Amino acid sequence: MGLEKNDVLKFTRTKEYLFEKFVGQGGTGKTALLKDEILNTFFICKKYEPSCGNDREDCFNRFIDEIKILYTLSHKNVVRIYNYYLYPQNATGFILMEYIDGNSLDEYLLWESAETFEKVFVQLIEGFDYLEKNSILHRDIKPQNILVNKEGMVKIIDFGFGKRLLTDNDKEASILLNWPVSEFPDEIKEMKYDHKTDIFFLGKMLNKLLEENEIEDFKYHHIIDKMIDTNPKKRISSFADILNLISSDILQLIKFTDFEKDIYGKFALALSNHLSKYDGEPKFEFNSDIVIEKLEKLLMESSLEKYIQDNSKLIGCFVLGVYSYYPNKNIEVDVIIEFYKLIKSKPNHLRNIIMNNIITRLKDIPIEVADELPF
Repeated sequence: MGLEKNDVLKFTRTKEYLFEKFVGQGGTGKTALLKDEILNTFFICKKYEPSCGNDREDCFNRFIDEIKILYTLSHKNVVRIYNYYLYPQNATGFILMEYIDGNSLDEYLLWESAETFEKVFVQLIEGFDYLEKNSILHRDIKPQNILVNKEGMVKIIDFGFGKRLLTDNDKEASILLNWPVSEFPDEIKEMKYDHKTDIFFLGKMLNKLLEENEIEDFKYHHIIDKMIDTNPKKRISSFADILNLISSDILQLIKFTDFEKDIYGKFALALSNHLSKYDGEPKFEFNSDIVIEKLEKLLMESSLEKYIQDNSKLIGCFVLGVYSYYPNKNIEVDVIIEFYKLIKSKPNHLRNIIMNNIITRLKDIPIEVADELPF
């Protein structure tokens, strides 16, 4: 069959799932648990099916918006969407998404310690920081829309009222839900809703859970106080700023052991000693997940060797630009293994500290700028 650009391809084979049970019913539809027998994996299938009285067209458009938002996102603390099926002639559709075997935030935190609250808090900020970086507002922050699985992994769900900001004009508060709080931020009076508003409601929700569970020794209370100031000018400005505050607290309250510092030092020295110069302004990889993935591949390729065979593959885990390096085969695989285990074992905020230290050291490598030719 010959194909031309923009030809419509239709797959006639249908995908079959086993129905397990219904797991929820809301104002805009029902949710079912399905199983893929081939993958031996469970999925959540969310059907848009509004109850009587709801604006059917408006809800269907929000359903499509939720698909558009979720399809672009990939973060460990945000629910994943895998497929969707729309039936516009019936104003209905289905979303197939990640199944999270766990509890809502308030159920998970019941009778838990301050330490558990702190771990959940950091994950929530990391998830909402990712949403902010992708210009996504959630706008429906409540315990039922945040799940925690059996491994303690936080998942932000339900973007039915979410919104992608394209311009400053998109910050108008076109939807204001029945938030479970006793006071509202000042910007709501001006019909505005932006990421600082998400910060306010997230802080309010967490503060309420802390009070209900009588948690007094929560070490991030001072950050929550900055999140719930009703005056947006006094409120903390972004989720990235909150992460920076967390990192500052971590540096003061948590220190790396001498053993961990030794592992880092041996690795950083081996890495920087084999980098000769940068050919132009260097660029670096700041994403620790990508670095870990590259290190895993390098270790697989070097699992039977005492020394890595290509130093550029190690340097390329951190340096994205053009560089010159020393090819001496004397970087021990064991040194890389120990560093890999160290960085992978740490939560994101501590990984960021390790990454920042590595990149600061690599920035000391000289830069050589070639003379520009006229043509």
